[in-house]
Amino acid sequence: MWLSVVDVRERRLPNKLVLAVAVLGLVFSLVQCVYVSSWLPLKNALTGMFLAAAPALLFSLIYYFVRKQEGFGAGDIKLLAALGLHLGTIGILLLPLASLLAALVTLPQLLFNKEKARKHTLAFGPYISVAAILLLTFIMMY
Repeated sequence: MWLSVVDVRERRLPNKLVLAVAVLGLVFSLVQCVYVSSWLPLKNALTGMFLAAAPALLFSLIYYFVRKQEGFGAGDIKLLAALGLHLGTIGILLLPLASLLAALVTLPQLLFNKEKARKHTLAFGPYISVAAILLLTFIMMY
């Protein structure tokens, strides 16, 4: 959640905090590997990381070439990759949808103030974080 606060205030996601999220996900996966005596949790985590980062990077590049503006920030892409280590393949497929649904909460505000909406950039980190926490909670429960 600290990443969300920084993203809203400064419109950036510090690499050190994103790296801490990634390291925790990697450590958690390695502990699971020892617990189940299999490399499958690590494989699942690394696949989740790739499935999170690759489409976001591709979208960002296409958006930049079409609109000449940054779509996803580099910090958002790195955060998605770090969370992919935690969520694995199944969870990471739900994260983009859950993040977009969380972001839709601000849509009415932007629609009513069109002038502000044109100049407004959306800090997407908080929506990614909220969605990830909800998904992690759901995964841990089941």
